[in-house]
Order: sequence, then structure tokens, then C-alpha cells
Amino acid sequence: MSGPVPLTIISGFLGSGKTSLLNHLLSQSDGRRITAMVNDFGALNIDAELIEAKHGNQISLTNGCACCSIGDDLTRSFIDVMQQTPLPDHIVIEASGVAEPNRIAGFSAVDPHLRLDGIVTLVDAGAHHLHKDDPHLADNYAKQIDAAHMLVISKPDLVKAAALAVLRDALATDRPDIPILQAEHGALPIDLLLGLNGDTPAAPDSNHLVSHGFESRALHLHAPTDRDRLADYLLGLRPQLLRAKGVLTDNRGAYVIDYAGGRIVCRPFDKQPSGHFVLIGKPGLPDETTLVARLKQAA
Repeated sequence: MSGPVPLTIISGFLGSGKTSLLNHLLSQSDGRRITAMVNDFGALNIDAELIEAKHGNQISLTNGCACCSIGDDLTRSFIDVMQQTPLPDHIVIEASGVAEPNRIAGFSAVDPHLRLDGIVTLVDAGAHHLHKDDPHLADNYAKQIDAAHMLVISKPDLVKAAALAVLRDALATDRPDIPILQAEHGALPIDLLLGLNGDTPAAPDSNHLVSHGFESRALHLHAPTDRDRLADYLLGLRPQLLRAKGVLTDNRGAYVIDYAGGRIVCRPFDKQPSGHFVLIGKPGLPDETTLVARLKQAA
């Protein structure tokens, strides 16, 4: 085990499309051993040809992923998953529609073998105005949005363009610090949702990203790059920049820099840095030549 297992929580109110998003993640795992923790196997609608084996409360898939039923005891389910050999590369939990994701995220704070990778909250384009104004739902609904590191507007095809624009503006006003995406039937690139796994990030599938309206940049920065100046530059690329990760060096030594959800984390790296640096974002990201020239100034 090279480090804590990253945990992603998919949050959102009832009917917002969480299961569709999870289905899409499992179908494009790209070699990751993802363990999905769910309340209902049936809702996942897993093709029988993809099921390798069923045992107890777990289904093993042919692509190396697994689905684990939470049942009534989330703590017990986490313990069972963390006793697997080998451990999963990533854990994704589909929270119930009325759950507070921050409560689930608390598991990563008390288990040193887990780390919170992010909370992705889905917002139903057609139902948002109903939920946020419902006196019985508004408080819980707001907590799901406030906890998010990324918001995904689901079912955008079911509302008019003007209403969708109003929703985006409202969410951006409430959460100006995080990316706000939209997806039909949960179709988003896995690298946007789970980050760039591993301390040596690989370039994501550019064709796959382009088909979803995103851009990627893959660089090699072998010259020392000051982490503080680099962090300032990345923050200046918002809102186009959605994800970035690199394994670089400066006068303080090797480090990993990770940008997601509008936040940057730097941590020491105890091996030879590869110099790999990957960025994913919306159209409008600087090209590789411009990026390299600008980042050289951060040396």
C-alpha cells in the first residue's frame, strides 16, 4: 500500500442522477480498481456480462471494480472494504438522497488509511428551485451543496437554456470557489471526477475529454519550479482550470502539487520527481507552449 485510499462521495437529492453518474464511472474505470459502495445493487443495472462473481454483499466486475452493498451499517461496510486484499485504488460511495455528505466524509478523518478525494454533489436542473424553497428539505439540500468540492448540474436537457443559465449563475454565486459542470445521464470523464490518480500523473485520454467539451494539457517540467509561484499561477487560470497535478521540484525539494475544487494542496515527495504535469479544463486553457513559457518564470 503506497498511501491512503482516496474516497469520493457522490451526493445529491433523491432523483438527481447519482446512480447514472456512478454507472458511468464504473464503465470507464481505465484500469482503476474502484469499489463502489451503494444502497441498492438493483438500481445500478449492471450488465450480467460484466459481473464476474457475486459473494455476500459484494459483486465483482470483470474490469476489476467491485460494488459493495452498504446495508444498515456504514461503519461495518467501510471496515469490510478496507480489509480487502489488494485494497481498492479508489472508493466511491453513493450517498443516500437525504444524507449529509460531510458526515460520511468524517470516516476519512478518523481512518489513517483513507483520505477524502472530494465530494461531488449533483443538482437536478429541473428540481433545484423546488428543493431549495421547500421548508422541509431546504436545510439538508443546502448542506449537500455547501459540502461539495464540485457541483454537477444533472438533466440539463430537460430544461430550457434560459432556465439553465439562471441556475448556473445562482450556483456560481453560492459557490464561486468550485467548478460547476453539467452532464446528461452522468456522462463525465473519470479524470474530472476522481482526479489524476497516483503520484506520477498520466495524461488523460484527450479524445475522450474533447468529446465532452474539455481540454487537457500534458507537460514535462524538469527545471525547478517554485511551488508558491506555481500555485498562484494555477489559481489565476480559474474558472477554465478544473484539475491539475504534477510531480515537480524546487529549492525545497521534490513535491506533488494537486489542484481540484478551487483548492491547491502541495506535499513533499520522497522519490525522484518525474516532472510530469497535467491540466484539465474548459475551452480557453493556454496551449502547451504558453504554459511552459509562463511556468519557466516560476523557476
